[in-house]
Amino acid sequence: MPVTPKPSKAERTRTALQHAALARFLEQGVEATSVAEIAADAGVTERTFYRHYPSKQHILFSDYDARLDWFRRALSVRPPGESIATSVRIAVESFPYDDALQQIAVLRGKQLERDLVRAHIKTVQGEFAHEIEQHLRTRGAADPAPDTDYLIAVTAQCISAVMFTATETWFARGNLDTDELSHLVDLGLRTLRNGIS
Repeated sequence: MPVTPKPSKAERTRTALQHAALARFLEQGVEATSVAEIAADAGVTERTFYRHYPSKQHILFSDYDARLDWFRRALSVRPPGESIATSVRIAVESFPYDDALQQIAVLRGKQLERDLVRAHIKTVQGEFAHEIEQHLRTRGAADPAPDTDYLIAVTAQCISAVMFTATETWFARGNLDTDELSHLVDLGLRTLRNGIS
């Protein structure tokens, strides 16, 4: 029976900071909460807080950070001959459900300026696209055709756009059933596979 590795001290600290911040944010709002309060509630110093997050607002994006790390690991174990759409779908479906991360995402939508959220999401979407692109390249997509690099980049960007549009639609609808998220990802990937007309 495989042994589940224990979370590192850094992972435990980040989780404690997320939970402390979430409790404060829900109670008094993001703006009224100080880094000192979050750090004290998590049992760490402010300096330790800043080693993990550049600001309290960045905690509201920790769901994306956690999912990017998970996505990277999930893609790395997919079989080489599997289609990229299948690999991505299975990686998305394997995201562990974390109620705190879901609450953080809801708070982000309610308490942060829309432009700040969009800018961060665009950055993270690019990071997901980069992971997909790297995955395609390591799978042996070394076609000598002159447009191969371009097509790999386009594929990665399109798949990342599907994932993020599906996630944002899922949150906007308010039905946080993961089967609904899987449906939206499948629908978007199927549209890409069939071609856009």
